[in-house]
Amino acid sequence: MYVTLDDGTKVECDDNFFAEGGEGRIYWDKAGTHVIKLYTRVEPTREETLRQIVGQKYNVVLNEPNWKRLFAWPEAIIKQPTLGITMPRIKGTDLLWFLYPKSRQAYAAKNGLAKLGKWQNYVQMAIKMAQVVSRMHLRGLCHSDLSFKNFMGDPSSDSVVLLDCDSLVVPGIIPPKVLGTPLCMAPELASQLTGGPPVEPTVWTDLHALATLIYWLLLQRHPLAGPKQHHADPALSEALALGSKALFIEDPKDRSNQRRDLPPRLSYQAMLTPAVADLVTKSFVDGLHNPGARPLAGKWEQAIKRMLDALVPCDNPTCPMGNFVLNPDLPGKAQCACGRPLNSPPVLPIFRFYKPVQGRVGQYKNDEDYFMVGWPDRVFHEWHSTLVDTGPVQDDRPKAKLMYDRSGAKWHLQNVDFPELCVLDSLDGHKEIKPGQKSEIRHGSSLMFGPPGQCRMAFIEMRKMQ
Repeated sequence: MYVTLDDGTKVECDDNFFAEGGEGRIYWDKAGTHVIKLYTRVEPTREETLRQIVGQKYNVVLNEPNWKRLFAWPEAIIKQPTLGITMPRIKGTDLLWFLYPKSRQAYAAKNGLAKLGKWQNYVQMAIKMAQVVSRMHLRGLCHSDLSFKNFMGDPSSDSVVLLDCDSLVVPGIIPPKVLGTPLCMAPELASQLTGGPPVEPTVWTDLHALATLIYWLLLQRHPLAGPKQHHADPALSEALALGSKALFIEDPKDRSNQRRDLPPRLSYQAMLTPAVADLVTKSFVDGLHNPGARPLAGKWEQAIKRMLDALVPCDNPTCPMGNFVLNPDLPGKAQCACGRPLNSPPVLPIFRFYKPVQGRVGQYKNDEDYFMVGWPDRVFHEWHSTLVDTGPVQDDRPKAKLMYDRSGAKWHLQNVDFPELCVLDSLDGHKEIKPGQKSEIRHGSSLMFGPPGQCRMAFIEMRKMQ
């Protein structure tokens, strides 16, 4: 079968569709690079909507190759045999495979354990999901169906791609075509299924779906799927639990929906950094039934990016996670979610980041509780110094590296490529570390990553871990 694009180009594709949805049928092209979607339901506004999404007005990937890796964005409009679009062919697997322990086991059995990745891979995937949503929202777009079926992922390569980008919503201009997918829909949308007032998808409903998918992906449980029953009819009880009666399974004030099989080490406060845990609280306690209180996608992106600096490896060879967040401010001995306690150098450096106060050279303030857990060979990058977020692609070249001398139980910092790096402490005073040099770091020292007022600084605490 051939389809004809808007510019007259003909593209050959398979005669038989491989998937069918409420809007149309999807075919592989013969070249193996694209998929073809032909609509079976064509509303009067559909073609004009597609022109705005493919064209300049709402295209989030146009002339932006780095963003093309995160979106299966429509590339061309099809005119014959019926209205349709072409989209890039995406490698990966439906996100649903990675949300349940049993489905993860089945995926590993089919594809090999290495393809399942480690927890850090899922953290990286969560960052990209937040980046995708933030990018859309900043352009005034709402997806309306953020769900496990519209994100394709591959943990072994940290990849995530958003699908179904031809049905985006522009409030007041391009109306929604779906309410969303059960288990991911915001309570105000889901409540319509049990007689609630009509509500249309917005960026605020997208934000609930994003928070749900991030929590679900990182913690392997749905945030609202607890034991509380709301009706004798199981189907109606579940609908209420996701809608008007929705209650977070880890709500600190109302424990009636709390799962009893979660030990303290698996709580979201223990498994996530305080900044990410705070976003969970804002999403599922403060913002569950108050859409305006939900955190923006950019906040998720920043907090989860920073959480990478708190990850340390688990030395349990059978641990399914491979690494975990070490929160130095939690009481008790640090341990992985698998139950293995931390076995590490007896003392770890904790770097607390501060950012300059604008207009007051030499003064700094806490940078939203941003911290790094020191670990042998852990690397500092440009983004630890700079105050500007560079988007989905960052300069990942090492700028400095931590080194641990086991014989002397001392920590050193080697400057790899920071133009200006110095240590301030009571013994050495102001000590410059030039590229290629290293210097011991001690409790109470401060690191200056560049000129005052232009870069971050970090205060160093040496914490006993054993």
